[in-house]
Amino acid sequence: MHHNTTFALFSAALVGALMSSGAVPAHSQEIFCQPIECGTFRSLDDTHKSQLQDPFFRLVLAPRPDVRRLADIEALIMGTEGQRRFFVVSEEIKSSVQPASRRAVTDFVGKNGAFNLAADVFLSFSFNSTTFPEAPDLEVLAWDDVNGVYNFYKLDREGAPNQVWKLAATSRNVDTISPQQRAGTCLACHTSGVPVMKELRFPWNNWHSGQSRIDYLQQITPPERRWPVAANPHFTPSTFFFGEDFEKSISAAISRSNSRRFAQLIAKQTDGKLTVTDARRVLRPLFETTEVNLVSAGQQSGLHPLSGTAQSGPSQPIKIPNSFFLTSAVLGNAGVNEANEFQSVAIVQPGDYKALIENTGVQITTRPSGKIRGDTHFSWFTPEQGFVASNWIATLVENGVVSKAFVAAAAAADLETPIFSKERAMLLKVVPESFTAISGEQHPDTLTRAVIAALEATTPAPGTVSAEFLATLKATDPVAEVRLRVEKYKNRIEQRLGPNADAPTRVGELQRLFGVLIDRRKTLIEDPLFGNLIESEALLPMP
Repeated sequence: MHHNTTFALFSAALVGALMSSGAVPAHSQEIFCQPIECGTFRSLDDTHKSQLQDPFFRLVLAPRPDVRRLADIEALIMGTEGQRRFFVVSEEIKSSVQPASRRAVTDFVGKNGAFNLAADVFLSFSFNSTTFPEAPDLEVLAWDDVNGVYNFYKLDREGAPNQVWKLAATSRNVDTISPQQRAGTCLACHTSGVPVMKELRFPWNNWHSGQSRIDYLQQITPPERRWPVAANPHFTPSTFFFGEDFEKSISAAISRSNSRRFAQLIAKQTDGKLTVTDARRVLRPLFETTEVNLVSAGQQSGLHPLSGTAQSGPSQPIKIPNSFFLTSAVLGNAGVNEANEFQSVAIVQPGDYKALIENTGVQITTRPSGKIRGDTHFSWFTPEQGFVASNWIATLVENGVVSKAFVAAAAAADLETPIFSKERAMLLKVVPESFTAISGEQHPDTLTRAVIAALEATTPAPGTVSAEFLATLKATDPVAEVRLRVEKYKNRIEQRLGPNADAPTRVGELQRLFGVLIDRRKTLIEDPLFGNLIESEALLPMP
């Protein structure tokens, strides 16, 4: 939930001017609104306040706009029936060196009045190894079920003498906002306008989790190895939760947001047909990289320089994630189950992985140690297609907007480049501006016929991604066609990495794949939008 502050500093100057003039007293009851939401930086008027129907505004800011203490904020959210859940994440989480800071995220379960709090309110703030903040700067996301959006709030000083509350942004039409317009706002990191958990899936690299418990934050740890801050009640076992628990909360939040977005963008006619009036916007996640997550193999590298243990390498073979090779979630949902079988054959032996990391000289930059050679805690840490995108595509398939045949053909275009594919992104221009979907229509359906016609009109050159996409769409059974291609791809990986491969072939293929991994990390770092997710140089080991 952390983001750049360039744009926010402009707001800070205005807040500071108001405070210095006496217009905004300490612990002001004034709530401000950021320009990305209100056009100009100004006080939130009563009309705008009445439109905010999320539980955070209604339970906290509406009755207590002067509230600043975290304990008071949490109590207002929970009421008598709610429960707080506390999580910790850091790109340096394996280091117990003090002094240091960590980022906390809090969500809630249970009810408070009419509000079901599950996946409804998220708080984010920082703490240090010694002190838990009484009134931290806060970032808040809250689901507005009436309007079908997430509302973003901030509590901070931004150069002003006292903290003030701001409506920082909403997720309304977030996919139409350019990187330049997002700069310095919450939406710079929250690309899709939903809560962000970069390392969403197992094994939750960088999170306190069941796979990687952070001893120095657990109250059962002996005092000499425990950070002083762990005495705070947030760290009691009943409220200190694992990354896998937060994954469920984030996944539910994303699924709900996508369902509402579907209702907003797709019109259902009385005869059951579905009208898609802005087809390129709706289908964009199928062709372009609109969201990313980070995932790793389930095996520890044994080469993480912050782990406090000898860097002896992995203790078991490394299984490279399926999503490194192709858009496994999308293809699996389209009926190409073979897309989820790569990690069963893409296996790297411990000695080969240790040699790879050492020979490539990858390193991270950390606060306690500066630049230091080594790998992430869990191995083969890679960007992948974000769950926001794959869940959106699954929602389109489940509701009959697009067929599995069309999805399989699109996901197989530039098959071996699952994210950041410029070739696949160019195919979006052959999608019609609008179309009507008829659930259960036989292949080729209305959308497929329109795209085939548009592709044929361009006369794509043989061997291009466009020609490949066209051929797949024209196949009698595109899903079966893609399944064969994926099976062939998987067999090629197995032949080069499997037990029957000779040493030069295996080493050469491993070096090639690791080169692809480094290139993807570099692309992520340099991306004008997704690069905002990189909070420090400790996240992604690079040569």
